[in-house]
Amino acid sequence: MNDGRGIHRGMLIGALVAASVVLAGCAGQAMGAPASTATPTVSATSSPDGVSGTGPTGFPGVDFPLEAGARSVSVEFACSSGAYSVELSDSMMLGQAPVSGECAAGTATLTWPITERTTETLSVTVAEGVDWTAVPTFSDESFATDATIAADCEQFGPIYSAFMNADQGYTFYGELDADHWAARVDEASAELGSLAGSAQSELRESFERLVPLVSARADQVGQVMHPDLDGPLSAINAACNANQTPLIVQGEFGG
Repeated sequence: MNDGRGIHRGMLIGALVAASVVLAGCAGQAMGAPASTATPTVSATSSPDGVSGTGPTGFPGVDFPLEAGARSVSVEFACSSGAYSVELSDSMMLGQAPVSGECAAGTATLTWPITERTTETLSVTVAEGVDWTAVPTFSDESFATDATIAADCEQFGPIYSAFMNADQGYTFYGELDADHWAARVDEASAELGSLAGSAQSELRESFERLVPLVSARADQVGQVMHPDLDGPLSAINAACNANQTPLIVQGEFGG
């Protein structure tokens, strides 16, 4: 039993990390960008030049002056290789999200709301030795949240939580037996199918991709969360974060 639990645990952790799903907007490690304790070389300049650096900034990051009266900011971000995650201010405090991607995709436009609580810092997570630049454009218009994406993210959070808690309850904590695990997965699968049929945003395609992938794992006790699900889960998470309506995942076990 213990050996099996060890195998299941590794699979679950792999799926969670690859999906980069976070609890209530906590900043996470960028996919593929290893953590580093080395001090990065970072230079900071004022807008319109933005900031640039080499390697990760750590948290809370580098100085990132905000324009007086601005209500949102678009950052043109470019980096030389690997994956990245960029966070304005403190996402957890603000209920916002860092935005992640791949440097190979080219310059990306990353946008955030600015509120009275937004602090003048920008943190960048990349691998050691990766060059990056971040050039802001400020606006007096509010951040444009897509209401349909927001609604789908809100509905998917409890479904994802249900799958995660089923696996953790069986594999990590021994609080669920195989029958209880199966009942929870069946219920969450039905809710996922319903959401895939009713979603009005771009996330519908990812929900539809998830349905057969989850169904194929219905007999893999304790292992519904698996790397096979990484593609659509990553797409959902990225869209929710870019919309600044991050997935809220509720853990049931382990305090």
